[in-house]
Amino acid sequence: MKIIGLILAAAAALALSACFPPTTTHPVGTTIGLKNDPLLVGTWKADPPPDETDHKFYYYHFLPGKDGTILAVLAPGDGEESDLILVKLTTVRLGAAGIMNVRFLPGPDNADVGQPAGTIPVLYRLDAKGTLLLFTPNEGKVKDAIRAGKIAGNTGENSSGDAVITADGPALDRFFLSPAGLALFDNKVTVLKKSD
Repeated sequence: MKIIGLILAAAAALALSACFPPTTTHPVGTTIGLKNDPLLVGTWKADPPPDETDHKFYYYHFLPGKDGTILAVLAPGDGEESDLILVKLTTVRLGAAGIMNVRFLPGPDNADVGQPAGTIPVLYRLDAKGTLLLFTPNEGKVKDAIRAGKIAGNTGENSSGDAVITADGPALDRFFLSPAGLALFDNKVTVLKKSD
């Protein structure tokens, strides 16, 4: 099944799909230090992806929690039918970019979100115009890295078909801090603009 709709941290409407981008069994950044990134806090507006026809845009509300996590509430634009998506995430900064470790939560509009085991890593960065860009890892490239022994994982051939990176925290952080690890994030999933 194709991934449809919006994506956060990555990959919002993945909550409605059986297909997910690559996941990790541990959050990225445990050896560096996971903490709320103030860059994200507030409300952002996303235009719909090309295959989304039933909404004009979504708002992403990033709310910092006292426990070092961020709750992201994704809501459709004014006057549109309710379609709330709730996401809990942790963040780690990697220089100019950061990684969100995304987990879907049950919400009022979809009680069973089908969260995969582990977390979905989503790379985020600001461009020169102050636009927030979100990227998920390329499934094929992650599977190639696993097969080549660059990172421990499961390529999904014998299960869901989705790649799962199983490296422990230190190995995971070393890999995603490397140029080879960061290069996996070439699937741009959404563009967000800060809302006034």
